[in-house]
Amino acid sequence: MNGELKAGVGLSRKWDAREAGREVAETALEKLDGEKPKFFLLFSTIHYEKYGGFQELLNGVWEVLPEGTPLIGGTVAGFMNNYGCFARGVTGLGICYQNMDVAVGVGYNTKRDPIRAARESTKMIKANLRNRWQNRFLVSLISGPEILELPGGERKKVIRGITAKFAKRFWNVSRKTFQKGAAMDDKILEELAKAFPDYSILSGCLTDDLSLLRNYQFINGKVCTNAVVSLAVATDLPFCIRSTHGTREIGVRCTATKISGDGKIIEEIDGRPAVNRFLELLNWPTYFLNEETFYKIFLYYPIGFRKDGQLVPRVVGSIIGDSMILSSAIESNELSLLTIGGEEIVKTVIETLRASPKEKQLMLASSCFTRLETLGKEIYTIKDIITSEMKERPFLVFYVAGEGIFDPTTKEKFNLAMSFNTIVIGGDKDGGDRETNGDAGSFSS
Repeated sequence: MNGELKAGVGLSRKWDAREAGREVAETALEKLDGEKPKFFLLFSTIHYEKYGGFQELLNGVWEVLPEGTPLIGGTVAGFMNNYGCFARGVTGLGICYQNMDVAVGVGYNTKRDPIRAARESTKMIKANLRNRWQNRFLVSLISGPEILELPGGERKKVIRGITAKFAKRFWNVSRKTFQKGAAMDDKILEELAKAFPDYSILSGCLTDDLSLLRNYQFINGKVCTNAVVSLAVATDLPFCIRSTHGTREIGVRCTATKISGDGKIIEEIDGRPAVNRFLELLNWPTYFLNEETFYKIFLYYPIGFRKDGQLVPRVVGSIIGDSMILSSAIESNELSLLTIGGEEIVKTVIETLRASPKEKQLMLASSCFTRLETLGKEIYTIKDIITSEMKERPFLVFYVAGEGIFDPTTKEKFNLAMSFNTIVIGGDKDGGDRETNGDAGSFSS
C-alpha cells in the first residue's frame, strides 16, 4: 500500500438483497486497485427488509469484502453519491490509506439506556484503536426515532382525544420497555464527546422510508436494532467538518412554560396548551392536525432556540393531545418559530462546500431527510453542486432522521434537524492549509 488515499463508492439497485450486497461491494472495491480497505461504510434503504433481509445483504457484501475489514452502516431514507440520487438501493464507501488507524464499536438498547449504550461502543473502540495519528474523527450511527406504540399496536404521529391522555403517560414506558419513541441521540452524543474529547464527531439517526416504524444498524457481519454503531479514525490526513441548516426565523417568538420528557415534550407555550398556542401563533386551522398531512406541514416550521449564539432547530415529530414531541431536547425556554425552503437548502450546501478545502479528496455527509423530501426531483440540483466542487472525487451523502456534530476545539455539541453536515478530507497534509487540519469548522444557520 502506498501513501495515496484511495476511495471507492459502490452502488446497487438490484432487488435481491444478497445480489445487491455483492454488487455494492464489487463496485466500491474496483476503485481501490486490489488493496484492502481500511474500513467500509454501508447504507441501505428499508426495501431490502422484504427482498431477502438485511442479513442476506451483509452476507452478499462479505462474499466480496476482504475478511476483517471494519464495517458500520444502517438504513437511511435515501442517499446521494457520484452515480446519482436514490430513494431505493444500497451504497457503500471503502477507503485505503497507509497512515490511518481505525476501530469500530457497538452499544445496545439506545432508547432504554443511551448512556450505557454509548459507553459500550466506546469501550470496544478504545480496546482496538492504536491512535498513532493526530487528526481524528468519529462517525456515529444511532437507532433513530420510532413512533410511539400503544397497546394493540396502534402507531400514529397525531394522537388526540381520549387516547392522548393514556399515550402521554405511556411515552416513557414505551421507550424504556418497548424501545419505541425518541432516538436519545442527544444523550449518546454527550457521552461520546466525553469519551473522545479530541475527536470531531459526525452523528446521524438511522431511519426507514420516513414511516418512522423501524430502522436497522450494521456492524461487521451483524444486523442490529436499537443500537449505536461507531467508527473512529485517526490519520495524518487533514480534514474539515462543518454543519449548516439554513432555517430562518419568521419573527414569531414565544416561551415554553411547561416542559417534560427530558426537554423533548413541550406541554405549554406562553402559559397555554402548546399545540393550540402553536397553531395560533402561525394562524393555522386545527384540521392541520391530520395524520396524512402532518409531516407535509409541520416539518417546514421547526422550533428554534439559541445555544452559544447559534440558532438550533427542533422538528415537531408528533402530537400527543395538547403536547408537542420534539426531535431532540430544547435547551432554552425562549423559542423562535422557524421555516425553511428549497432556496435555503441549496444555499447552505454551497456555503458548506465553499468553506471546505479547495483540494477535496473525499466527502462524507449526513443530511436531514426533510431536505430530500422538500426538493423532490430537484435534489439533483444539490448533486450538481457537489459534483462541481468534488470534480471526479468520491462523495456520499446519507439522509437521516436527526443529525449531530461535536467540535473538539470549542467543546460545542449540537444535536440538529434540517441540517447538512460534512467531513471533507483534503488540504495540505504538511499543515499549509491550516484551517483544515482536523478543524471542526463552523456551525451556522
